[in-house]
Amino acid sequence: MRKFLFSLLFGVIGQYSFSQLDNSLLYTPDADSLIKKEAKIGLFVNSISYIRNTEYHSSIDIGATWAGTQIWPQAIYRYNDKLSFKAGLFIQKDIGNNKFRTLIPTYTLSYKLKDLKVNFGTLDGSLDHNLIEPLYAMENFIDKRIENGLQFKGKSKRLVYDVWLDWEKMIYRTSTSQEQFTVGVSTDFKAIAKENFTWSFPVQIIARHQGGEIYAHPHNNIKSQYDFAYGTHISHKRPGKIIDKVDFQGYLTFYEDGAPSKADSFKDGTGNYMALTLGVKHFGVMLNYWDAHQYIAPLGETLLASKSRGRPGEFIQYRKMVMLRLMYEIPLWNNCALVARMNNNYDLAEKQYNNVIEFYFKFNIGAAPKKLN
Repeated sequence: MRKFLFSLLFGVIGQYSFSQLDNSLLYTPDADSLIKKEAKIGLFVNSISYIRNTEYHSSIDIGATWAGTQIWPQAIYRYNDKLSFKAGLFIQKDIGNNKFRTLIPTYTLSYKLKDLKVNFGTLDGSLDHNLIEPLYAMENFIDKRIENGLQFKGKSKRLVYDVWLDWEKMIYRTSTSQEQFTVGVSTDFKAIAKENFTWSFPVQIIARHQGGEIYAHPHNNIKSQYDFAYGTHISHKRPGKIIDKVDFQGYLTFYEDGAPSKADSFKDGTGNYMALTLGVKHFGVMLNYWDAHQYIAPLGETLLASKSRGRPGEFIQYRKMVMLRLMYEIPLWNNCALVARMNNNYDLAEKQYNNVIEFYFKFNIGAAPKKLN
């Protein structure tokens, strides 16, 4: 309760707030933004090239480098203004590898009704869920961007919500491994929603399960892991000022091992995630603070966790970090953008300096036969 009151007070006293990275320039493109709504049939391509290098000096994670391109051509058929179908092929190619890293066929049946959109098949997933780093790591956008299942999402003046099921691994009676799926909730309720000032209260939940009854023996222990984040977010835009955007956001995070056998090393954990962001046109400076105890997140940023995913047996119960990010994010023209960031991270527990440098270049194109317009 003391931590909750502190975070709430911190959000009220701080004049403005935003803590998670704004990845909106990298979101999955909406066909309506690339193809005229009057067109029954259309083609569009989402292309993102990336370089992400993490220099970590920690017993939790040693870092890695990703460099390559994702190309996602899709065709869309609009049955009417509510129902549409998309089909495509997600292609990923790494620099320094002559073979394709990923080739995944995709399809999405979408139904729109006022502020609600339902997706069945390939979801508007990954960064589109707008999750904070302790729940969802940036490298997931590179390593496992495609999500398939069922999704309900919507947006109104006061409420933005995204509820989804990502079925990651199917099993059959002859399977020798466990089924795996993720259920997620991401909501943001705006208590104040003015043109240049918003105050909202986000809630984020991730539940990840590994198990199943029908696959062949021997059965492994069931894993059911839950991560929760509750926060307050105040954002203020200041057009014409030298610092034209000021944000500050604070989150409380919780981890719970819900498996009967308590398959992981910690049965529960907590964390505090806060940051202040100052924006000057297309430049931004973000200050972050992370404080956690026995916190685990299967999809979260590896460096923030108390247990290593790549080094079995390595763990640090208490995590304390301060971060300074420098960012340059600019829409070059319609549906084309450049994102460049550098994160300087100092681990107060391990007394180590860690660094992340990343670049993303997005280019989307769309077209439809003129005779169908």
